[in-house]
Amino acid sequence: MVRKKMEGDEEQRRAAARDAERAGEQPSDRGATTGGSKQRAHMRTSTPHEEKTASLHRGKQQTATGGTQGSSRADASSPARSFTGRGRQDYSEAHERVFEALVTAQEKHGGEGVHAEEIARSAGLPAEETRAVLHDLSDTHGVVSELQGADTPDLGPRYETRPGL
Repeated sequence: MVRKKMEGDEEQRRAAARDAERAGEQPSDRGATTGGSKQRAHMRTSTPHEEKTASLHRGKQQTATGGTQGSSRADASSPARSFTGRGRQDYSEAHERVFEALVTAQEKHGGEGVHAEEIARSAGLPAEETRAVLHDLSDTHGVVSELQGADTPDLGPRYETRPGL
């Protein structure tokens, strides 16, 4: 039978069990053991979402930022880039500048895809604004293709004009 997975090493679990016993409680009551008391309880459908998910993080080692250790995000303080809530962006002068810069850079590279930073330099726009415009050209207007994983090691997405334009 496979042992139940739990955060922390053997010494941490033993120390938590000793602390519980000193406080006059059973270690399993505190969730300091790997036993069945750590299993999620079945909850009614009328139970609020917060109560249902509260047991998921029980027994996990929390970091200072509130997340669990081993988080995949390198820098939790910087917000993730998101294009949601922007609505449909009309084709503007910035879109034209970025598209022209993409076509020129793509010709310079023999028809291969081009990184957003190079397009931004050619268009004379900040990198973040260029990425947003490239997103619009790709998803909204459909004139640009975004190529993921085109490099080894991966250096980020490359962009190219859609074939047949």
